[in-house]
Amino acid sequence: MSLQNESDRARQSGRKTLSEVESKTILKTYGIPVVDETVVRTQEECVLAAAKLGFPVVVKAVGGKLAHKTERGLVKTHLDSEEEVRRACRELKGAAGADAEEFLLQPQVRGLRELTVGLFRDRQFGPCVMFGVGGVLAEALDDVTFRIAPLDKTQALAMVDEIRARKILGAFRGEAAVDLHQLADVLVGLSRLAAQRPDIAEVDINPLIVSPDGRMTAVDALVVTEDPSDLCDSPLVDAAAIRQALDQMAHARSVAVVGATSSIRGGYLGIFGSMRAFGYAGRLYPVNPKASEIDGIKAYPDLASLPEKADLVILAVPAKAVPAALSDCVASGHRNVHIFTAGFKETEEEEGRTLQAQIEAVARDGELHVVGPNCMGWYVPAQKMLTWNAAPAPAGPVSMISQSGGNAQEFTHHAAKVHRLYFNKVISYGNALTLDSPDFLDYLARDDSTSVIAMYLEGVKDGSRLTQVMLDATRRKPVVVMKGGMTESGARAASSHTGALAGSRRLWEAFFRQTGALSASSLEEMADIAAAFHYLKPTQGKRVGVLSVGGGQAVAVADACAQAGMDLPAFSPATVERIRAFIPPAGNMIGNPIDSYLAFMSLDYVGRIFDILKQSGEVDNIVVSLPLDWLCREEAQGNFVEIIARYLASEGRERLGGLPMVVAWRQYQDDESFRKMRACMEDILLAAGVPVYEGLARAVRALSSLERYSTFLKSRRTL
Repeated sequence: MSLQNESDRARQSGRKTLSEVESKTILKTYGIPVVDETVVRTQEECVLAAAKLGFPVVVKAVGGKLAHKTERGLVKTHLDSEEEVRRACRELKGAAGADAEEFLLQPQVRGLRELTVGLFRDRQFGPCVMFGVGGVLAEALDDVTFRIAPLDKTQALAMVDEIRARKILGAFRGEAAVDLHQLADVLVGLSRLAAQRPDIAEVDINPLIVSPDGRMTAVDALVVTEDPSDLCDSPLVDAAAIRQALDQMAHARSVAVVGATSSIRGGYLGIFGSMRAFGYAGRLYPVNPKASEIDGIKAYPDLASLPEKADLVILAVPAKAVPAALSDCVASGHRNVHIFTAGFKETEEEEGRTLQAQIEAVARDGELHVVGPNCMGWYVPAQKMLTWNAAPAPAGPVSMISQSGGNAQEFTHHAAKVHRLYFNKVISYGNALTLDSPDFLDYLARDDSTSVIAMYLEGVKDGSRLTQVMLDATRRKPVVVMKGGMTESGARAASSHTGALAGSRRLWEAFFRQTGALSASSLEEMADIAAAFHYLKPTQGKRVGVLSVGGGQAVAVADACAQAGMDLPAFSPATVERIRAFIPPAGNMIGNPIDSYLAFMSLDYVGRIFDILKQSGEVDNIVVSLPLDWLCREEAQGNFVEIIARYLASEGRERLGGLPMVVAWRQYQDDESFRKMRACMEDILLAAGVPVYEGLARAVRALSSLERYSTFLKSRRTL
C-alpha cells in the first residue's frame, strides 16, 4: 500500500491524525531517523517483546483517538523489568480505557538533549519548517525558529544556529556535539515532504533525542492530514507577460483617464490635472461622457472611441461604476489598468467586499493587469508620469513598491529632502486585485535602471511566491522592506487599511533571515538604509572605527554597535601609540572611539588618523561624528563646518582607500544659522557620495545593513 493510500485510509475511517506508527513510516521515507518499535495487542505480548528487545524499554498506549499521549500520561519510560512492563500496561489501559487499542514498545533511547522539529501550512506563507528545543518543556521555553519551505541545507544549518540554547548542540556534559549535518538533513527532509505530500497538513516530532554520540532519533511523531481537494492551488503566473505589461505601464506613451475632470477638490488637481502639471509628455486622453473637452483637450465618451489603445488606463470613477468601467476596458481591448478608486474590501463592509469580488471576476476573466484598487498608482519621474498630487521632480536609481499610497508619498519626499535620494519608479498598489507585491518585485529586480528597491508591505496573498521572488531579487540588488502589521494591533490596522492578511511576526522574521531582505522599522530607517546602498558599496566586515568629539560618545556608539550587531574593537597598542605621537592625551581620548577636539582643529590630524586606521587593518568602516554646536563656535576661523565637510568629501575619502565612511551629525541648538550650516555640510558630503545621518545610532544601523547584505550574498555564493 502506498503512503498516499495510507493517509486516504485514515481519512476514510474518520481520522485526520495518523497513528504514531503510520506517522513514522512516512517520516522514514524522507530520511528522518525514527526509533525501532513493535506494535503488540496484549500485555503478555508486550512483556515477551520487551524481554526479546532488552531493557530498558518504553511502552505507549496507542489508538485512533490517542494523539497527544504525554499530556494524558499514556507513555511509560525507563522500564527495567518484565514486572515493570506488566504494571505499565495495566496503568496505561486504565488511563486510556477503550481508546487504548494496542501497545507500542520501543527501546529507551539515551540522551540528555531533546529537540523538536515540525512542519505546518500557514495560510499566507504555505508550508513552514520549525526547529527548536523539545521535550516536555518545549512550549514553556518557546525556543524555536522557522523557515518557509522550500529550504536548502545552507538555510537549514543557519536555522539550527538561531536558537537561544544553541550551546547544547555542541559537546555537552560528556556527550558528543550534535551531528549538525544530520540535523540539517532532517529539516530539508521535512521541506521535501511538504512539496511532495500536499495531503499532509502538519508534522510534529517531539522529542528528537540526541544520543551521546551526537546522532539523533525521533521517538515520537504526529502527522495530521488534509484532503488535497480542500487546498487552493496558487494560480499559474505568466511572469514574463506581467513584466512586459508593467514595463508598458511604466513607460506609457499614452494614458487614458476614465472619470477625468477639471475640478479641484481640497487643493488636489485630480489625476488628469496632476499628470499635466507634472509635465507628462505622452498622449493624454480624458474619458468623460459628460464633457466634450477638459482643460482644452478633447474628451471621449468611452474607451472604444479613443484613436488608439492606450498603454495605461486609469479609472477615477466612483466605486459602483468600476465594474462597468473594467468591462469597458475588456471590450475595448485595454489590458493595463490602474484603479485609483477606493471603497472596496478595505472598508470591511459587505458592499465593499461584494464590489471587490465583482471587479476581480471581471479582471480575471478579461485577463487584465490591474494596479489597485484603492491606490495612488504610478510615479515615474523620467516619464514625467505622476498620478499623485506632488512628488520630487528629479529621477534617480531607487524604486519603491508600496501597499500604501500615503506612505509612498511620504517616503519619496523624506528620502529626497534628507538624503538627496531620488526615484526611478514608484508603484502604489493598494488592494492587489490581480497584481501583487511579488509581481512588482520581480519586475523591478530585472529593471536595469533600478539599483535599490524599497518596499512597504502590509500583507501578501501568496507568501511562498513572495519568498522565492525575493530570493531571486536580493541576489541581484538590495531590497529594503518595512513590514506593517508585525504586532497584533498593527495587524488589525493593516486589515482595515487594505484588506490584507498580515502574517505572524515570527514568520516574517524568518522571511527576512531567509531571503536577505533588509528589515526597516520605519520609513525613516528605510530611507537611511536605501541611502547607504546608494552611496556606498557593501561593507566586508562588522568592525567600526569612530572619530568624534565628546566623551559620552564612547558609551553611545558602543550601545549603537551592540544593538545593530556591529563591533567596536579596541585598537591595538601599536595603533594607539601611533596616534598618540601627534595627538596629546590631555583633553583627548585615544581609543575607539577616538575622542579628540584637537583632530578637528587641524585637518591634517584627521588625515593622519585615517592613514593609521587604514594601514592597521583593524576596522572595516569609519563613522565621523560631527558636533555641529561645537563646530559653530569655531566659525571665527572661517566656515569651519564647510572646511571639514570638503576635506572629508575629498582628501579624507582618498586616504581611507575604499573603507566605507559615513558622517553622523549632532545638534542641540536649532536656529536658522545651524540649519544653514547643516544643509551646507549635507550638500557637500552627499554630492561626494558620503551618507549623512542624524546621530550615531542611525549611522551604525545603516552600516550594519551593508554588512548583513554582504554576508547574505556570500552565503548564497556557497550553495
